[in-house]
Amino acid sequence: MSDKLKIGMVVDTYLPVIGGAEIHVLELSKALQPLVQEIRVCTGSPAGIESIPDQFPVTRIPSLGYSGWKTWLKLPFALPALFRFIRSVDVVHCHYTFYLSMLVVGLGKLLGKRTAVTLHGLGTLDSSVRNSSVMRFFRWACFKWVDVVIATSEEMREVALRYVPDSRIRIITNGVDTNSYQPSAKNGNKEFVILTMRRLAPKNGVQYLVEAAPRVIAAIPNVVFLIAGEGKLESYIRQRVDELGIGANIRFIGLVPHSQTADYYRMADLVVFPSSAESTSLACLEAMSMEKPIVASNLEAYQDMLGDGQRGVLVNLFDRTASDYNAPLTLPSDRIQSLAEAIIQLASDSRLRMEIGARARRFVIDTYDWRQIASQVLQAYRI
Repeated sequence: MSDKLKIGMVVDTYLPVIGGAEIHVLELSKALQPLVQEIRVCTGSPAGIESIPDQFPVTRIPSLGYSGWKTWLKLPFALPALFRFIRSVDVVHCHYTFYLSMLVVGLGKLLGKRTAVTLHGLGTLDSSVRNSSVMRFFRWACFKWVDVVIATSEEMREVALRYVPDSRIRIITNGVDTNSYQPSAKNGNKEFVILTMRRLAPKNGVQYLVEAAPRVIAAIPNVVFLIAGEGKLESYIRQRVDELGIGANIRFIGLVPHSQTADYYRMADLVVFPSSAESTSLACLEAMSMEKPIVASNLEAYQDMLGDGQRGVLVNLFDRTASDYNAPLTLPSDRIQSLAEAIIQLASDSRLRMEIGARARRFVIDTYDWRQIASQVLQAYRI
C-alpha cells in the first residue's frame, strides 16, 4: 500500500442530508485530506434542490438508497458506477453496517481493495436492527468481509467482538474541529437560552425535554428553549408544546445547516442531550468545544465525553446506561423531574457553568480534535 492513499468514503446518506454520520464523513475527509492523495465520496443521496458545491468529488447513485425489495431490482443499473468508484481508490471506508456498506465491502473484497467500516450505531446495535433478518444479514456480511472495524465507542466494540477478532477492531471516536468551534461571548439578550441541536427522532429524546419544560419555566421565567432540527416526531412534539401551554417559551428553528450550528451554540446558555442511544455525539462535542455546559442522559457514550460531573451533568433517564433505539414517547414523571432539576440547578449557578464549560473544551482539544482522529484512522487502514 502506497504512502499517499486514495480514500473512498461510502455512506448511505450524505449532504445535503444533515446528521451525525453525514457530518462525520465530511469532517473526517477534511482532516484526512492533507495526509492522503485524494478523498472521494460515494452515496445513495441525491444532490438536493439547491446547488451547493461539494468539497470532495461525490459519486451519487440514488438507486442505491435502500427502499426494501425494490432496491434489489435497481441494483444491476447501479453496479457499473459502484464498480468504477471502488476501482478508483485504494481504500474504501464505509459508514454504518447497512445496505451500501454490505455491498461495498463485498465488492471491495472481490476487487482486492482494503476495506474499513466505521460503526455509528444504526445497523449495528441490536435495538437498531430489531427483528429484521435483512438488517441482521447486512450487519453480519459487513463484519464478515471487512478488513478493519472502527468502533466509535466501547459499546460498538462489544458488538463487533461478536463477529470479528479484537485484532481487527480499533476504537476511534467521533471528532470536532476545535478551531471552528471556539468559545465566544453570548449575544447580549436577557433570556436564558436552552438549546437542543438534534434530529427530531425518538432516540434523541427531545420529547423528554419538552415534558420537563413546564417545571423549568416555573423556576426560570425568562427561559427560552431553542429546538433546532427536523424529523418524524416534529408534529408530536409541537402538539405536546400546545397541550402543555408552553408555546411562548419554545422556538422551533428547523433544520440548521452545519455551517451555521456554531451561531446557535453561541446563543445558548446550556445545551441538553436527553438521548436513549448515542455513539459519540458530534453535536455534544461541538457544544463542549464552545465551552457550553451540558445536561445529558447517563449513557455510556456521554459518560466517556462528560465524565462524572466534571464536564457536564448526567441524568438517569433510563434503567440502563447502554444505548437503545427503542425510545418511548415519554418517561415516568420522576425521570422527567430529574431532568428538569438538573437543568434548573445548572441554570442557577453561573460559576459552575463556566467551570464545566472550560474543562469540557480542554478535554475536547486533548481527546477529540479531528486532526488526532484522522491520524488514528490513517493508521487503522494499515492494520
